[in-house]
Amino acid sequence: MKTPLILILLVGLVLGAIFLFAPAPDPELTRHRTDLPWQLTPLPDGGVRVFDIELGSATLQDAIAKFGPPEGAAVFQRTAGGFDLEVYFGKVAFGPLNARVVTRLEADTEQKKALAEQAAKRESSPTGDWKFPLRSAGIADLHGMRLDAISYVPGTRRLDQTFFLERFGPPAAHLPENENARSWFYPDKGLSILIDEKGPEVLEYVPPRDFRLPPEATPYP
Repeated sequence: MKTPLILILLVGLVLGAIFLFAPAPDPELTRHRTDLPWQLTPLPDGGVRVFDIELGSATLQDAIAKFGPPEGAAVFQRTAGGFDLEVYFGKVAFGPLNARVVTRLEADTEQKKALAEQAAKRESSPTGDWKFPLRSAGIADLHGMRLDAISYVPGTRRLDQTFFLERFGPPAAHLPENENARSWFYPDKGLSILIDEKGPEVLEYVPPRDFRLPPEATPYP
């Protein structure tokens, strides 16, 4: 009778030691998350809360506090006309999810042109737009600028329609972009989703008050 009792005591001691000396679980894996890409909350002022950022009033500094140091910034001169000022963060982790994040900043045309003129070089891009990369030292001057949009490019490829329907519900409207891609639109959420069978999916968030539905979009389905 003594041997089983000794074994039980030994097992108990081993389990107790494991419990006492095991490393604490990663809090990022155990805490309740509120910053996943499908967790959107429209705000009374016409903005939207996403990634724990109040898009519509938040600045680049708020984005840096959330996503970490920027990977770079650039002004894009669009072939369709106009300029965009973007700051990109490379790979960002949201719990088990990885993605590329790009923010677009609110600035007038003259500010964007002035920044483009200060760029060290001009590069072509696959879309045909001209890209003017900004020097790293100049990004600090952008910290107080308000975020105009956030683009989220999932690291997981080939997310299908079912994935988005389960998380966002059916869109209000859709638009075929080409034979491989289509866009879904959620005006009340300030969300557009590009679903591409050949390339990466892209989720773009803007304040709902600023959302503009393309005239060629049609009701879904």
